[in-house]
Amino acid sequence: MKAAQAISEMIHLDQLTATLMQVVIENAGAETGALVLLEDDRLTVVAQCSGSRQCNLEKIAVAGCATIPVSVIQSVERTSETLVFDDAISEPSFLTDRYIQNQQTRSLLCMPILKQNQLIGILYLENNLSTGVFTSDRLQVLKLLIAQVAISLENARLYERLSDYSETLERNVEEQTQALQQEIAERQQTEAALRQSEANYRNLLQTANSVIIRYDPQGRIRYINDYGVKLLGYEEHQILGRTLFETIIPDIEISGRDVRPFVHDLLRNPQSYPQGEGENLCRDGRRVWVVWSNQAIFNEQGDVVEILSVGNDTTQRRQAEEALQRSEAKFRTIFENSQVGIYRTRTDDGLILNANQRFADLFGFDSPQEIIGIEHTIGYWVNPSDRQQGIEVMKRDGEVRSFEAQMRKRDGTVFWGLFSSYLNADDDYIEGVLADISDRKQAEVALQASEAELRALFSAIPDPLCVFNAKGQVIGAIKGNPSYGELHREEYIGKTLHQLYDTEQADEFLSYIQQVLRTQQVLTVEYSQWIAGREIWFSARIAPIRHEQVIWIARDITLQKRAEAASILEERNRMAREIHDTLAQAFTGILAQVGAAKQVLTDDVEATEAHLDLIKELARTGLVEARRSVVALRPQLLEEGSLQSALHRLVAQLRTAAMDTTLYYEIEGAVYSLPTEVESNLLRIGQEALTNAIRHANADEIRVELIYDHDQFCLRVRDNGQGFGVGSIPASLGFGLLGMSERAERIGAQLTIRSQPGEGTEMIVTVDREASQ
Repeated sequence: MKAAQAISEMIHLDQLTATLMQVVIENAGAETGALVLLEDDRLTVVAQCSGSRQCNLEKIAVAGCATIPVSVIQSVERTSETLVFDDAISEPSFLTDRYIQNQQTRSLLCMPILKQNQLIGILYLENNLSTGVFTSDRLQVLKLLIAQVAISLENARLYERLSDYSETLERNVEEQTQALQQEIAERQQTEAALRQSEANYRNLLQTANSVIIRYDPQGRIRYINDYGVKLLGYEEHQILGRTLFETIIPDIEISGRDVRPFVHDLLRNPQSYPQGEGENLCRDGRRVWVVWSNQAIFNEQGDVVEILSVGNDTTQRRQAEEALQRSEAKFRTIFENSQVGIYRTRTDDGLILNANQRFADLFGFDSPQEIIGIEHTIGYWVNPSDRQQGIEVMKRDGEVRSFEAQMRKRDGTVFWGLFSSYLNADDDYIEGVLADISDRKQAEVALQASEAELRALFSAIPDPLCVFNAKGQVIGAIKGNPSYGELHREEYIGKTLHQLYDTEQADEFLSYIQQVLRTQQVLTVEYSQWIAGREIWFSARIAPIRHEQVIWIARDITLQKRAEAASILEERNRMAREIHDTLAQAFTGILAQVGAAKQVLTDDVEATEAHLDLIKELARTGLVEARRSVVALRPQLLEEGSLQSALHRLVAQLRTAAMDTTLYYEIEGAVYSLPTEVESNLLRIGQEALTNAIRHANADEIRVELIYDHDQFCLRVRDNGQGFGVGSIPASLGFGLLGMSERAERIGAQLTIRSQPGEGTEMIVTVDREASQ
């Protein structure tokens, strides 16, 4: 009798039912479930359970139960076959089942519980959150579990009957001795089956893919399965006997939440926390998120002796959810703050299903709430045919990109919109973006008008015009009407300067182009070419344009050059004749008079002869200088090129003559032309400064610098010679310095001379570029 009571205490049918159902639901992935047993030849619901609540163990006849699909239970009862539906509401056989249609049941499983091919019960599971939950793998596991459930249920029933038998045996011990012996034998068999069932159940707990842990009300861990040991990184002996706070419960979660008060409350009132989720601490310091289902275990007095918790690792799911939340927040920020309108509209009538603030602004509304679900964009197209055209393109290609159309705001204002959209034909909506391009369209119209005006202007220019890139390639040209007779040839386009001209001239032209692109300033140059047996002179203006290109406009200045040369020649001949007829004749007369005087003077013949020889020498010197002036009246160096090239040739000539002196010639800045009169006087000033430095300074280094600033030009000549006091100018330099000063004054330039004995001399001429024009 005492043994039977002990065994009865070990196995209580209601508690066993609840525990078995919880294990089955968690391992099958079900949301809810019910256990139906055959009692007195009638199917009775003995347990209804969910993962988040305690099992309802009230017994209800299947026919009168409104919380399960009766037609499904009856079908399994008739066929003893397992029913598995991935989406129960779509099953034709049960379209009339009121429970399935009302609950919108998704995943459904109904499995018979058999013992020796006899139906003893039915297991019903469902999941309304997802379809296809009860996979073949889970079905195999459930079949193993159900086999153990059948044995455990039968054993529990046997124990209940044993309890009844014990009472009967007490009253009829003598009469039922033989029956008792038989019962003892059956009990021994039952005990063996129970031990086997318990072993199977323990093996199930150890191999479950969930953390199963049991602890007392003080939080000391009494049991943990292998999965939990591996997940949390402990050895079994390292965690058993220790408290939750010493092992898997962190003081503070990463989010900052203090979980200790919650766990203390769970230990005091486990019934209040059937389910929860939180961070758990692994032995190596890692944090894992676990969803726990908690079940209090009571003794016969109703006191909580242990708490059973089953946990599933949700770390990856939490990480995915957090990443999704960050992505959604980022997208929401982009959506709300985008500078282009973002929208979703219904295809047939253009009803606005969703829109951001910018989209509302474009149509003159204060907020998206004023248009979402209210306004139809079909009424805001200036030309409804444009919308239809865009829809046809989307139906054909699935999307439309950079589609331009005129739209109308709420107040009637028309603007140009640029659309990029795609069509979701299945859900009947269009989704895309819209930008206001009215400014761009106005700019395009203005640009077209400007281009037309420029083309008309260029077509009226009589001079040929070419466009070169940085490599000297002709990429465009406009015909001109040059006076030298050669018309524009289209075959020049695409060719380079080196294909059109000899190497020296092509290099020179390419250097002009690169200088203009580097300085981004207009350059004017003069050059000549031999065309049809004639030398043709050109004045070219080279101007930078966008994309590393220049415009080259060449004007025929041959006639001007010839007229200028003739004028110079005439002026030179006139002055030469004037000098010849005056100064040269005077010197010749001096020589003749000196010869005559020498013959008649007899007093102090020696002194007279010396004076006369001196006069003769001076006259000859003057005659030579006069003849030199006739030849060099106009600077030949400047006639052969620009100021910088004339000074370059002058320096080159002086290098040959002054072997002991090193001459440096430098140009700084972008070269530009100055008026001819200015450049002529600058050349003479530079020539005089160089001559003085070589003849009088005894310098071993002379430096000539041309500095082209944007607003002014500077000529600087420096030497490291003996120098002089500017306040006491030597007689040998006086006339030359005076000439330089007069020339500077003539062209409106500023002349500065700095010199100290022993410290060299520096001469600086500064010309204001604008004033010199």
